[in-house]
Amino acid sequence: MAAKNEGISLPLVIFGSCLYFFAYAFSITGNCFVLSVCYKRRGSSSLRWYIANLAIADLTFALLSILDYISSLWTWVGGQVTCKIQSFWIEACYTTSIMTLVLISFQRIKAVLHPFNARLSNAEAVKKKVVALWLGSLVVCSPLLYAYQVETHFNGQIICTNRPFGDLGRQIYYSIHAVCFFIVPLMYLIYAQTAISLALRSSRRVFPSQNTFATSYVNRHRKVAKTLAALTVAFIICWSPFIIVRTLIYFHMLGEGHVWRASQLLVMLNTVLDPILYGIYGENLNFRQYLR
Repeated sequence: MAAKNEGISLPLVIFGSCLYFFAYAFSITGNCFVLSVCYKRRGSSSLRWYIANLAIADLTFALLSILDYISSLWTWVGGQVTCKIQSFWIEACYTTSIMTLVLISFQRIKAVLHPFNARLSNAEAVKKKVVALWLGSLVVCSPLLYAYQVETHFNGQIICTNRPFGDLGRQIYYSIHAVCFFIVPLMYLIYAQTAISLALRSSRRVFPSQNTFATSYVNRHRKVAKTLAALTVAFIICWSPFIIVRTLIYFHMLGEGHVWRASQLLVMLNTVLDPILYGIYGENLNFRQYLR
């Protein structure tokens, strides 16, 4: 959907470009590092596989975003094929990311609220869930393979756009997608975080501090819960403006101006924050022991 930077001052273009390349470089470096750590610490931890899956989605998103950046400054490159594939995979990466957070939350809430009924997932079971998650995301985003096409403006500029989908098609598809893969998952993530927090707080009251096993149990789950909470908050902060602005644009309630471009940069920032959050909580909360 990117178009040429008409009407945007040169200082803003330079600032936005610097911010984008900063995010691009750190996203690729950070997520490659996370994947290398996950690979070196191979084990049966389901959390390790989910973290690796988030890193793959973030890395793929960042790599593909360069085509939108080039288009925003110049013209779309690669023709019809790259237009369809890039737009399709960008949305699939987002869908996979939020559903991965939902899977992690579901696993953690079972482990905390029903520890005796929760079964440990082996590596093969988690791999199957991750593959199923990607396949589901690809199916959900498959209409975009039809929706996106390249068009040539009267000034000769080539753009990749979903206008051929039509106003009604865009309104219906992106509204359903926003409800099913943003609002509903967001509500579940908030519920899960609240339930886990209350359960852990209750556990500390029930078991005395002298109880080594209980203290270790609560601290272990609290560390993972904090990491999940940080990832969830970062995802909400970075993606909410984009989802809201995109919906308003498709319902003709807002134009594609500075707010739209700022929301796109904020989305890119999320791919930078995730590796940083892994590092912060991995260092301070011994998070790496859960990736073994």
